Amino acid sequence: MIDRYCFVRLTDDHATPAGRAAALAAIRDGLGDLPGLRRLTVGTPADDSAARWDLSIVARFADRDALAAALASPAWSAIFAELLPGRAVVIKTWNFAVDE
Repeated sequence: MIDRYCFVRLTDDHATPAGRAAALAAIRDGLGDLPGLRRLTVGTPADDSAARWDLSIVARFADRDALAAALASPAWSAIFAELLPGRAVVIKTWNFAVDE
């Protein structure tokens, strides 16, 4: 399994409870039916240790081929190339091989 971890710092005008909720809803809607997606988990900081970030996104895929297909999809592009760049100042991503 591959988990794609994404952390997002929103612009000041979007880093509000309403702005975070709107971004999370758009991410869930946009990525929820992504081919090859096994699980999608999105959230906001639970405590001060993560306060530097506004959003977390964890997308799980069966393997690197499924991840590559997802990254090349129009749905992924709509979120990470269109939606978030207008709302975010920083987007960090990492891939981890994980056990189920």
